[in-house]
Amino acid sequence: MTYLAVFESDTWRLEREVLARALVSDWPQAQVELASPGLAGSEVRDVSWSYRSASGDLEGYAHSDGRGIYLEGPIELVADFVVWYRGLVPPEEQVIFCDDSYSFDGVVPANATREDIIAIAE
Repeated sequence: MTYLAVFESDTWRLEREVLARALVSDWPQAQVELASPGLAGSEVRDVSWSYRSASGDLEGYAHSDGRGIYLEGPIELVADFVVWYRGLVPPEEQVIFCDDSYSFDGVVPANATREDIIAIAE
């Protein structure tokens, strides 16, 4: 299942360099790749990463518009990344957590916990 954490804003976006630096700094075990502009797929997978842990493997990527990430992996690990991502987005921006078929969705508060994110998905 693919999970999304997205926001809509006409005034703010998470720049790819900021996201990449934060990934490298906060998730040092993650393998991070930046897409080359103009290559097929770069508009959807601008920044991509993979992360391995004892609880499983996670694949993530960010859309080039800087307004969301896509995550595939165990819900606990996805929740950890969503909480982390929420911290990169200004509190005044409303972040929505959902899956790719919109079978659930909910607002991620600025002080969200792993348990909050898991509860949205249940």
